[in-house]
Amino acid sequence: MSARPDTQQTGMPLEARSIGVIVWDVCVISASVFAAVAIPLNLAFAARDIHMESRIIQLVFALDFVLRLRAHFQKRAVRSVRWHEPTGWLVVDAIAALPIIWVWIAPLAGLSLVVKVFRIAHWMHQWRITAVQWGDALRLVFFAFWLFISAHWLACVWSTITPSYDSDGVTRYLQSIYWVIETLTTIGYGETTPTTNVQRMFAIVVMLCGVAVYGFVIGNVASMLAKRDPSKAQYFEQIDQLNAFLKYRSLPPETRRRIQDYYAHIWQERMGYDESTFVASLPGGLRREVQVHLKQEILRRIPIFAKLPMDFIEAVALSLKPDIYVPGDFICRLGEEGDRMYFIIKGELEVIKADGSIVGILRDGDFFGEVALFKQQPRNASVRANDYSDVYALDRSAFSVLLSQHPDVAEQLRTVADRRAGG
Repeated sequence: MSARPDTQQTGMPLEARSIGVIVWDVCVISASVFAAVAIPLNLAFAARDIHMESRIIQLVFALDFVLRLRAHFQKRAVRSVRWHEPTGWLVVDAIAALPIIWVWIAPLAGLSLVVKVFRIAHWMHQWRITAVQWGDALRLVFFAFWLFISAHWLACVWSTITPSYDSDGVTRYLQSIYWVIETLTTIGYGETTPTTNVQRMFAIVVMLCGVAVYGFVIGNVASMLAKRDPSKAQYFEQIDQLNAFLKYRSLPPETRRRIQDYYAHIWQERMGYDESTFVASLPGGLRREVQVHLKQEILRRIPIFAKLPMDFIEAVALSLKPDIYVPGDFICRLGEEGDRMYFIIKGELEVIKADGSIVGILRDGDFFGEVALFKQQPRNASVRANDYSDVYALDRSAFSVLLSQHPDVAEQLRTVADRRAGG
């Protein structure tokens, strides 16, 4: 018999196991950071004896390796992405789990524990995937973390190969980290110059690291600024394309003005970003959920839909197509074949009869075009936008399906259609 979907093979509820995984990850991360900072510091400056702490950390890493190896070979269906890890990371775990410090009592024995800090890179990658809304902030935090670790390691090496630093441990560390930072950033390079070949070779490595840091910072800052507001970026890209188009094509001044006004409108309404491309890239179930979420609040503001069940709202949300009309645009004209009806989300439209008289004003929440669909006849009036108007269109095929599935809605629409047709 298979295990219940809400429990693991151990019988532990998934929620409790997830909390346990998070707590354990925090312990392992804390131990990894401590090892990455304290062990090189102890090697370079002999700050204090951390042999006991190293043994405790090694036990934690050994237990972590056993747990991850067990999860890897069992290939259990666990929802938490923390337990779905590439095989290569087990090598890092294995090195950190080696009991070197138990058989070789020497400061260098603890270096195997420092390797575990690279496991944090894998966790950071997972955090960026699962917390995309904080992606830019996390990128800066992760960069600051690795910059600190790298500078700390470089300072420890520089202090080891620079015997001229003969002061107390704290001062030597500050002198070393100061040299590393000024060399990485090239702000004060030359104040302390290397005098031996080993120091010169190490200085070259640090300067190359500084170039990489500069490249990373410049590239990521530019990327974050570009992605800070995708709507703004796409708007200015469209404006550039518009300017290029107008440069090579002689459009009437009035048409140019209307095009520019249209782009200004979609920018002011924060609609410049094309969401349809993103939504279309989602799988069917997610695409349906997103479309319903984006449209249901708007549909509820339409009186005829306000009290209808959720299944109808979902069906309508998947069938409606958004559109925008600028002032003066005709949404439909008298005598045209009616192949769709419209629901007004925002804006103001006027209904115009054959003699040019305005017989009605349509505003937010109103609908029109249903007469031509019910009666199978041409449009009996023209509808023109007085203002920028956002509408949802429902074509004939979707209209027929929805009405066949929801006769109560069909009756309400038919009543309105008969009244308007009679008028």
